[in-house]
Amino acid sequence: MAAMPDLSSLNTPAGMGKLNGFMSSRSYVSGFEPSQEDVKLVKALEGVEVDQKKAAHVARFLKHMNDFSESERSAWPEAGAAAAGGAAEEEDDDDFDLFGDDDEEAEKALAEKMAAEKAARKAGKGKGERSLIVLEVKPYDAETDLEVLAKGIKKFEHEGIQNWGKEHKLLPVAFGIKKLAISAVVYDDLMGVDGLSDLIEEKYGDLIQSIDVQAMSKV
Repeated sequence: MAAMPDLSSLNTPAGMGKLNGFMSSRSYVSGFEPSQEDVKLVKALEGVEVDQKKAAHVARFLKHMNDFSESERSAWPEAGAAAAGGAAEEEDDDDFDLFGDDDEEAEKALAEKMAAEKAARKAGKGKGERSLIVLEVKPYDAETDLEVLAKGIKKFEHEGIQNWGKEHKLLPVAFGIKKLAISAVVYDDLMGVDGLSDLIEEKYGDLIQSIDVQAMSKV
């Protein structure tokens, strides 16, 4: 996995290239939730020219950061606190995992399925290229139970959806409102961002204010 480059080197092609590689596999500097490390990176990039083509992942990060106000950014925790919070949330999720004993078997079956699909694609018999799409689903108000919403979304089945991500996250927005970050691996020829959004809005449109793309990459 790429390492976070020295922030003082971002005005050089090499430094920007390292940062682009670092951000290629993540939405935030220290994991799945925003922290003060993201704020530091935004400040370090001020005045630095970011090429949309050569540093697409950095450009995507900055675009996402611009969706937040200064007051929202100042409320983000330090990186260690964010990681601890994420770990606590995962531990809490485990308490309600009724099928935890089957995790290893399920992961093994999924790995075998993915390997078979990869071999089939090489033989020209697969469903084509795949993409990992991370969506941010924002509700109208803080009363919406995002955990229930996430479970409902993950029940959607479609030939263009290979699988929904096992994990999902609740990200702070403002005034007590949070948004749901949820991912899916899709077959490009059969499903895309619009298709996923349509599926969600068709059933939960009354609860949702907006659906945005947090990240998208080939797998």
